[in-house]
Amino acid sequence: MAVLRASIIFRVAFLAIGVVACGAPPATESPARRLSSVPSAAPEASGHNETPPRKGDRFAVASENETAVEVARALLERGGSATDAAVGGILVACAAHPASCGLGGGGSALTWDATKKEAIIVDFRETAPGGIKRVDYVSKTPPKAKRGLLVGVPGFVAGLSELHRRGGKLPWATVVALAANTVDEGIPLSPYMAQAFVWNAKWLLSDARARSLGPADAGGRVGEKLKNPALASALRSIAERGATAFYTGPLADDLIESAHAAGSRIGHSDLQAYKAIVRTPVHATWGELDVFSAPPSSAAGITVLQLMAMFDRADLTSLELASGSYVHALAEGFRAANQDRTLYVGDPDFSRTDSSSLFDLEKMKTRRGKIKMNATVIPKVSSISESGTLHFVVVDEANNVVSLTASISGMFGSRIVTKGGYVLNDTLSEFNIDDYGMRPINKGPNFARGRARPVSSLVPTLVLERNEPVLALGASGGLRAPTAVTQVLFAYFGFRRTLAEAVEAPRFHVASSGALKLDEGLAGLAADLIARGEIVDVKTPNFSSVVAIGLRREAGVRVLEPVFDPRKGGAVTTGKGDAAPPTTSAAKR
Repeated sequence: MAVLRASIIFRVAFLAIGVVACGAPPATESPARRLSSVPSAAPEASGHNETPPRKGDRFAVASENETAVEVARALLERGGSATDAAVGGILVACAAHPASCGLGGGGSALTWDATKKEAIIVDFRETAPGGIKRVDYVSKTPPKAKRGLLVGVPGFVAGLSELHRRGGKLPWATVVALAANTVDEGIPLSPYMAQAFVWNAKWLLSDARARSLGPADAGGRVGEKLKNPALASALRSIAERGATAFYTGPLADDLIESAHAAGSRIGHSDLQAYKAIVRTPVHATWGELDVFSAPPSSAAGITVLQLMAMFDRADLTSLELASGSYVHALAEGFRAANQDRTLYVGDPDFSRTDSSSLFDLEKMKTRRGKIKMNATVIPKVSSISESGTLHFVVVDEANNVVSLTASISGMFGSRIVTKGGYVLNDTLSEFNIDDYGMRPINKGPNFARGRARPVSSLVPTLVLERNEPVLALGASGGLRAPTAVTQVLFAYFGFRRTLAEAVEAPRFHVASSGALKLDEGLAGLAADLIARGEIVDVKTPNFSSVVAIGLRREAGVRVLEPVFDPRKGGAVTTGKGDAAPPTTSAAKR
């Protein structure tokens, strides 16, 4: 894409390419650099999100892929809304990062309508085919010939269509055609995707369709433009005919043929029956803030609100950020949240649990009071494994916000690649199975059944103060996503760190096994945490990635602060122009 006039886009490379013994990349990072022409008054990029936010910007975009951010910016400069930018941007981001998301997957988007003062969720999570059998889901890792059994009916295209119907200003054809043209022209290989291709080189070399996604020898090819003409053609069909083009006709035939070749039970009736669902976000207050996040079928929003109900600002301050007591106390909260996920959270069309009861303030304060600072309680929780996800955030001139997470569940999903140049998800692996993987279950809220949506960790989140947005964020990384978002919220609002500091700070994560995984920057706490009964892992690399945009007022002028996460790399951009009308809201920093 041509350099965008008068734009600022900052990017940091993912960790340098190269596979080491533990599977983690080397610990060196490339500095952020300025990528396109800027006015002489614009600041220079100087490191990881270190450039100060500019006053009076008309819009902001943040995500994990530079080209996608450029496309979103171009749509905003054409007069598009936050929704237009998010739709066009996420299409390109998923084309650039096929390990994470794409037409064969699903997702969830939280939107804020500045005129209506309303937050909604568009849930486009994949669904199980109507004809599934529970015995199909005894194993989360079936043999290659049966991988199609894990493919859910993709909701990605239907979800973006519903988003655009509600908030788009530019024609659908314009938005999607720009994405198609970008894919056709080629997208520079990002450092993160180069690493993903290297890790999956054996699969790429053995599967001709997989090789259309990228090269097995990607390690030395960062920045090289990769083209996917089949995907570009599919996007053009969707641009011309709308979502119908994906769920009927040649694209639908291709999807079903590809899935059936690997044992799937998806039929044309499943594709035609699919609908994105508009839901009310889960919501709670934290001091002067209103926090909105993803409701079931995602469990992640509940996790975030449970932890915020357990720990107020005074409690956090007493624990001290990044201390052993802080990590242990929050880890115990995350473990309990994982147990609640297994016991109570399911597709709301099949499960009648009152979500708000799970983060009831009195209940959570009681739970907080039971945490022992010198002992660890590891509850029995089913295995939860997700990884293929990407997040995108946009704020437009009118103060509309879109925080969108797209996913195909595992890295490269089911590893089934269609003729249309995209990967099918393996989302149905996220239904619960019994403790030993010996038999399917038929109890609890999250067992396999036709047309149900498996429970996810999608966590698009929005924070308001005095009914105005002050922070929009989300994360990739599967089960790591809600723990990452919670830690960023606490660091930003609880400990008054800058947004960049909050996102870049070392994090910890509680696996479904109960083990505590520490970023390298917290490794010094290992002995303290082990003494508290924690099972500690400091060797597993952390590929959760938080993407966020902060909003505040300074002397009546709006300030936008987009931030990406150096763990996976990314890009941010802002557009200079007239300031948005002043409001009474201001984040208390």
